[in-house]
Amino acid sequence: METVLIQAQMRGEQTKGSNDRTRKSGFVPGVLYGKEMESISIVVPAKEMERLIAKKGENVLFKISLQKDGGSQDYDVILKEVQKHPYKGTLVHLDFYQVSMSEKISTVVAVNLVGDSVGAAKGGLVQQKLREVNILCFPGDIPDAIEVDITKLKIGGSITVADITVSDKVEITEEPNTVIANIAAPRVGGGAGEADEPEVAEEEVSATAEETSEEKD
Repeated sequence: METVLIQAQMRGEQTKGSNDRTRKSGFVPGVLYGKEMESISIVVPAKEMERLIAKKGENVLFKISLQKDGGSQDYDVILKEVQKHPYKGTLVHLDFYQVSMSEKISTVVAVNLVGDSVGAAKGGLVQQKLREVNILCFPGDIPDAIEVDITKLKIGGSITVADITVSDKVEITEEPNTVIANIAAPRVGGGAGEADEPEVAEEEVSATAEETSEEKD
C-alpha cells in the first residue's frame, strides 16, 4: 500500500465555533491517537484529504508530519473514522490511528467484483452480498481493495470468502462460508437482471381456495 504524507498542525481551541472556522479556512479538525500515545487534536488540509480519499478510499496508510514545539514529528497512521456532512458530502472530522509498521493490525478492505459473468450474460442478476472483508496484516501490506473475478459464475452459482485468493502477506479473518456474490435466476417472463420469484402450484392455489370457502360456510 502506498504511504501518503500529510502535513498537520496542532489544534488549539475546540468549540463548535472554532471547528466551523477551521473548516471555512480550508482545514479539517481531527484527532490522532494510538495504543501507546495520548490523543492529540490536529487539523489537516481539507482539499488534499478529499482528493486522497476519493482516489484511494478511506483505507489509506498515512504518514502524518505534525508541526509542534518548533519542530515536526512523524506518525504512521490509518484512517479509523471519516465523518462527512450529511448532504454536502464535505469532510467534517477525521480520526487517525497510529500504527506500528512491525505489528499486524486488523482492518477492513473493500471487495470489488470484476469480470462479466456468464450467468449475467444469460439474464441472471449479479448480487453482491459482501462489500468489504476483515483482514489481518502489517500496515504496509494493506491492499487498496480485494478483487473477486466473477467471470465463470453461472446462474445459481455463488462465490464465498473461501474462494478468494490474496497475497500470502494478507490473512482474511471473515467466516470462510460467507457469500460474497451470487447470480440469481431471472424472473419468469421478466427481463434480464430481474430475480426469479417463487411460483405457486395451481393445485396449492385451488386447495387454499377450497379451505377458505369451507371456513366461510
